[in-house]
Amino acid sequence: MHANRDLITRYLKDKLNFKGFDISDWEGIDRITLPPHSNYTYSVLASIAAGIDMVMVRNNYIDDAVSRILRVKFTMGRFENPIADFSKVNEVGSQPHRDIAREAVRKSLVLLKNGKQGSEPVLPLPKRASKVLVAGSHADNVGYQCGGWTIGWEGFSGTANTTAIVYLMGGHRH
Repeated sequence: MHANRDLITRYLKDKLNFKGFDISDWEGIDRITLPPHSNYTYSVLASIAAGIDMVMVRNNYIDDAVSRILRVKFTMGRFENPIADFSKVNEVGSQPHRDIAREAVRKSLVLLKNGKQGSEPVLPLPKRASKVLVAGSHADNVGYQCGGWTIGWEGFSGTANTTAIVYLMGGHRH
């Protein structure tokens, strides 16, 4: 995707008239080549030519598309009001926020595979399923389920950084 000019520039910027700036995934351009990072010069050129405006890298900093990025920041008023408005900080994590988050999860879940080809689909599960096994390192680990950019940019393991709860099968933890 990071080198896909048809989608980034022709579709997003030209057809949809997107006026913001496109940011790569963290070290996403490193994975344009196989093996990853085998031709960094090519990856940088291909991603910028495709329409990526800001490349998120750990050590190889790239100063590109500064005018687009600054235009968005000026439009947002980031320079006139550089300090965040904390007047509604007590609403963060409130029940209405949690309700919206649950609705967003319900509406954004994606099923990548639903059983084997030619067999009955696995989902939806029967409403009266007696037992369901949820297994693996992510099954009861809020940190793994949240992933990166949720609480900390790199993600975390366990529950030490959050008060979230993993709900399995009707709210029962197993």
